[in-house]
Amino acid sequence: MDLLKDLTEPQREAITYIDGPLLVVAGAGSGKTRVITRRIGYLAQQGVNPYNILALTFTNKAANEMKERVEQFCPFKGMWVSTFHSMCARILRVDAEKIGYSNTFSIYDKQDQTSALKIVMAELEIDSTSLKPAKAGGIIGNAKNNMVSAEEFAEKAASYTDRDVARVYSLYEKTLKKNNALDFDDLLLKVVELFQNNPDVLEKYQDKFKYILIDEYQDTNRTQYAIAKLLTKNCKNICATGDPDQSIYSWRGADLRNILDFEKDFKDAKLVRLEQNYRSTKMILRAASEIIKNNSMRKEKELWTENDAGSKIKVVLASDDKQEAAVIVENTDRLTRDADIKYADVAVFYRTNAQSRVIESALRDANIPYTIVGSVEFYRRKEVKDILAYLKLCVNPNDDIALSRIINVPTRGIGKVTLERLSNLARENNCGIFQILSDLTNGEGDKGVLKGKSKAAVKGFVEIFAQLKNELSNPVNKIVDKAIELTNYKQFLIETEEIKSDDKIRNIEELISAAREYDMTEPEGSLGGFLENVALVADLDNWDDEVNAVTLMTLHAAKGLEFSVVFLVGLEEGLLPIQQSRDNEFRLEEERRLCYVGITRAKKELILTRAVSRYIHGQSKSCHESRFLEEIPSDVIEFEDKTGGQSFQELHYERDEYADYPEFDDDNEFGLNAGDYVRHPRFGPGRVMKLSGYGDMAQAVVKFNMGGTKSMMIKYAKLEKV
Repeated sequence: MDLLKDLTEPQREAITYIDGPLLVVAGAGSGKTRVITRRIGYLAQQGVNPYNILALTFTNKAANEMKERVEQFCPFKGMWVSTFHSMCARILRVDAEKIGYSNTFSIYDKQDQTSALKIVMAELEIDSTSLKPAKAGGIIGNAKNNMVSAEEFAEKAASYTDRDVARVYSLYEKTLKKNNALDFDDLLLKVVELFQNNPDVLEKYQDKFKYILIDEYQDTNRTQYAIAKLLTKNCKNICATGDPDQSIYSWRGADLRNILDFEKDFKDAKLVRLEQNYRSTKMILRAASEIIKNNSMRKEKELWTENDAGSKIKVVLASDDKQEAAVIVENTDRLTRDADIKYADVAVFYRTNAQSRVIESALRDANIPYTIVGSVEFYRRKEVKDILAYLKLCVNPNDDIALSRIINVPTRGIGKVTLERLSNLARENNCGIFQILSDLTNGEGDKGVLKGKSKAAVKGFVEIFAQLKNELSNPVNKIVDKAIELTNYKQFLIETEEIKSDDKIRNIEELISAAREYDMTEPEGSLGGFLENVALVADLDNWDDEVNAVTLMTLHAAKGLEFSVVFLVGLEEGLLPIQQSRDNEFRLEEERRLCYVGITRAKKELILTRAVSRYIHGQSKSCHESRFLEEIPSDVIEFEDKTGGQSFQELHYERDEYADYPEFDDDNEFGLNAGDYVRHPRFGPGRVMKLSGYGDMAQAVVKFNMGGTKSMMIKYAKLEKV
């Protein structure tokens, strides 16, 4: 295969640059995946052993797509193509003992982490209503992403909350160690620890990975950055591909500085810009470019396309969120009458999950099929998690979180009091609860802990795992099937769930199917490998893009995807941009990047909506137009007012707190009128939305480009008309 065929000059330049650091700034829709995969193939053609190539990305979906493309022109054997987390788990399965863990460690997802934190906080007697476990987990995760240890966090803790979190962090780490478990953030952090404390292990991987390619480099956090720096310390053959304008994950640790400072970190780095867009129309691309140029934290690039100009971007003003949903239904119905556009070509993006409820209801009423990315994921459903807990405990008997989940599921008469006694005994003996159960059922230890029925129940519980261990040489789907049989879980569902039992039984049968798929793709796999795959599944991995249904998802989930038709809803101040960002320049720029990502997913049609009012926390509240709408050139917009003829300003003023004040005359003493553009020494440029009052009491409501909407006394505001 001619890997350099059908390429632009910048793409060819990025693919053929072999030795030395390379930064590829790849604009939206610029053929980034093609460049990465063909670069891998070109390296192999130039004599590089695939064994010495490491390709990293951020989702299993992207990694699998990369593997499929690479396999078309390069033998895949020996090459690592995976997510960061999968790579780290693979490394730790080999060398975890060097940092004090067994290689059978469990991987805790968010639910498991929250369960562990609840136990830790109860032990520390910290009220979970004042400090919620999920919040504590978020703070701890952020610390780990920035490589801040529990000891360092405690030293810097200043607030009352941080001091509580410091105590939780310390005991949580000890609990993880005792349970032989790692959370998602640990997978990265422990590899850094492994490399830093074991030079021989680091050297082994430095010798192995001579060429490293990292996709979506703008999404790396400080831990991932540290891993990349350690692996490339001796050999600088790193190719980082990404786009600062699509950095939208700072809330989970992504550090924009990693890509902006790449040329400082890797001296003599070559920079290649991919600026030709193959996805969107000229209209869509111009809107996106005009919005994103208002950001300062970026690398300059000029996206362009040879695609058609396309139709204008439709901006629809709705009276409320129900009418907004009706707009989606109406336009979806209109557009899908075209034979070239199916439901699967249509996507609805929103800033928060709460926005989906009204949209779902409208689509259901109109009999339009839809699917939601990010709803309750398959592997997080209770019945599936229960069976997985049995399997996890079989592999890692120290996993007290898995044990606590299923010791009385199905019900076997082991209550909270008994479990608490067992937990205390395990703590005293510095071991896992399962070890205590095994000892007690074998007649060892304190015989007063288990009495009567509970002793028989525990014996039966322990026996399940003895039988499961005998199955470990079988294919994984057989082990899963055996676990369901030994626990009598289907009968348990029939007796306890009644109406819902059929759906739940289908879910656990689907788990067997998932295991069968694993067996087919990983013939040398194991139960531990299957559980690792399950633990690292993300929302997007469960999305079936071949189902003919409209896709609903948050803007954060949309990155990397494309659709013929995109609805971007809720373009209002406080929603997009989100309220918490309005007084923080860094967050505001990330919100603008989020809007940019949403717009650049669209190939042919882009429909932007906003409502005059919407229900928020059960109350109808008036909404103000997003500043991002104002940044789109008017000549690419087709405006549609669905409010029955009332303009936005009229509706806005009716709800305004100054509505009772008389309006200014055109010849007022300040020379200002509604609609005038002004500049403020602090808030910068803005537009006068309303004027009211007289003399010293005169007030102006001004919508500033960067400072939101402010009401101010004109006499003291120092507004300059521009």
